[in-house]
Formats: sequence, C-alpha cells, structure tokens
Amino acid sequence: MSGIDRIYDKIINDAKEQAEKRLDEARQKISVMKKAIEEQLDEKKQEQVELAEKEAENIVKRAIANRNLEGKKQLLSVKQKAISDVFETAHIELMNMPAEDLLKMYKHLVMSSLENGKNEIMLNEDDAKTIGKKLIALLEKDIDSSVRVSISSQFIPDDKGVIVRNENIYSNSAFSSILKYKKQELETDITKILFERNAE
Repeated sequence: MSGIDRIYDKIINDAKEQAEKRLDEARQKISVMKKAIEEQLDEKKQEQVELAEKEAENIVKRAIANRNLEGKKQLLSVKQKAISDVFETAHIELMNMPAEDLLKMYKHLVMSSLENGKNEIMLNEDDAKTIGKKLIALLEKDIDSSVRVSISSQFIPDDKGVIVRNENIYSNSAFSSILKYKKQELETDITKILFERNAE
C-alpha cells in the first residue's frame, strides 16, 4: 500500500471514529432528554391524578352534604306534618270541650288580660249565649271596682276562645291564634335543632 493509500485510510478511519463518537454522544443526550421528558410527564400525570382524586373527593363530599341537607329537609317536612296533625287534633278537641271546662279556661284567659277600666269580652255567638253570663259572674267575684267586664256584642267567627278589648288594646286568645303561635314556636325550635345545633 502506497503512502497516499495509508493516509487516505487513516482519514477515513478517523472520520468513522469521530462519527461513531458523535453518534454515541447524540444517543446519550437523546437518552438523557428522553428520561427527563418521561420524568416530567410522570410528574404531570401524577399531578393530574391527584387533582382528579381531589375533585372526586370534593364531589363525594358535596353529594354527602346535599344528601344530608335533603334528608334534614325531608325530616323537617315530616315533623311539620306531624305537628300540624297534632295541632289540628288539639283544635278539634278544644272546639268540642264541655261548657264547664270552657268556662274555667275562659276565666283564666280573661283574667290574664284584664286592665283597669272597661273590658269587653268577645266570644263566639254560641258561647256568648250559653256561658257568657256565667263567665261575667265568675270574673266579678275576683276583680275589684276599678275593673269592669261585659260581653261584647261582636262575636268571634268560626272559632272559640276569648278576645279581650280594653279601649284600643286587644288581647287575642282565640284558640286558632293561640295554637298558631305555639305551632310556629315549636317549628322554629325543630328547625334550629335540625339545621343549626346539628350542623356538620
């Protein structure tokens, strides 16, 4: 082999070695970059998984909260219905109370509402006719001369109980009014129990 051929072969071999070396370096760089990219992708994937899990957990919590709220609303509705039934029954029983028992109750209701001066007592028409005079007689035994009582010429429509008028002041103790107030009071307490005291 001539000198020129040897020089030519050396140049070719050196070029091949350099090419192989650069190719290896490029492969290493690609491998490192690929690994870095995969790590970043894994990290992003993990972040997405964690976000998805957190969102799923929030959805479950909201669903449970909504279910609890709906449950409380349903329970409140059932309790309100039960309360309404109880008060309707109580109203019926009061409306059918014997005259002597009514008389005692009316006296108690009127005595707690009397003021000095003229007091007009309003009853329903049937009660005014049947026990009105007896009620006045009972009251006059326990009041002094500064308090005057009489049965009003006006009547409570479609209800029983008493309404006491002293000048422009009215004290309403008609059964429906008393029961309505007590019912609202009880329903308010139940609502507080369900939605405030046991709030989660």
